[in-house]
Amino acid sequence: MSTSLSRSTALALVPGPVWRSFEQFRKGGNTALEEIPEHGVATLVGRGTTYRILHDADFQHLVGLAADIHRLQQGLNVVIRSAQIVAKHPDQEHVQLLLHSAALFAGSPVLPTREGHDAFQLTPEEVEAQTLDDFDLDNAAIPRPRF
Repeated sequence: MSTSLSRSTALALVPGPVWRSFEQFRKGGNTALEEIPEHGVATLVGRGTTYRILHDADFQHLVGLAADIHRLQQGLNVVIRSAQIVAKHPDQEHVQLLLHSAALFAGSPVLPTREGHDAFQLTPEEVEAQTLDDFDLDNAAIPRPRF
């Protein structure tokens, strides 16, 4: 029972722009981020630290792949441990345990990669409700604690 992915599991990241200082990155503004190509990884070099910047879809894809690798490692550990038990105790019950754990590992579905999240946006009704709010906070009228 294998499950195929609707999107390719291959993720070919390409180098993107490089900013040698945070100031250079800051001066570029939003247009600096727009220079990052699809599947591109930009580099921001700070004081003693290098940062990599990538699109959310690429990040979510990497998170999904990392989760799948972790799942595969855990499943393989179960099969290896079962094989070690069969090597010590080669009776029918332990052989069945090995076969069952290998079958579970082989038949486990592939985990999907995450598609990310939707951007937060207020609806026009919510914006209208906030503009009609007559809440007025007079900071001077709030009593202050005395120490």
